[in-house]
Amino acid sequence: MTLGPDTLAAGAGLVAFSGAMIWAAIGDVRTFLITNKLNMLIAAGFLAFALPMGLGLNDLAAHIGVGLLTTLIALAMFLVGVYGGGDAKLTGAAALWLGPAAMMPFILYTAIAGGVLVITLIVSRQLARHFGLPRNPRWARRLLRKSAAVPYGVALGIGAILATPYTLWFPNI
Repeated sequence: MTLGPDTLAAGAGLVAFSGAMIWAAIGDVRTFLITNKLNMLIAAGFLAFALPMGLGLNDLAAHIGVGLLTTLIALAMFLVGVYGGGDAKLTGAAALWLGPAAMMPFILYTAIAGGVLVITLIVSRQLARHFGLPRNPRWARRLLRKSAAVPYGVALGIGAILATPYTLWFPNI
């Protein structure tokens, strides 16, 4: 195996994408917010890495199409109140990186991670109700309040990272 430019770009892309998804998950847990700046950075990162990672123009178009379609579906879910706005944009940005080949694994892994996350939060919030909320850190106190939202960026990050090996560009690593 030779280390060509596409291998190096795909490896750097993997690190950048995974790091950004982890950053989004951590930020969502701490603040219940995934910033537009981070979502735009994730999307722009894909556009910067796509061609050097070895994606052709047809594959690039497919990734962009899947990213746009996924964003529209996620924004529709936001508009009916079942999904957060930052989560919707993060879903689209992740779909842009993952492309059509990895969408089904992304949906499956995200759903499983989301289920585990919700069950964990239900149990943790019941325990906090019984034993009291922790004093510190503040983000844990906010997270364990019964009325708090679910930081679904955690599930999206896990799902996206686990789906990465199914992408068209991952075999270049």
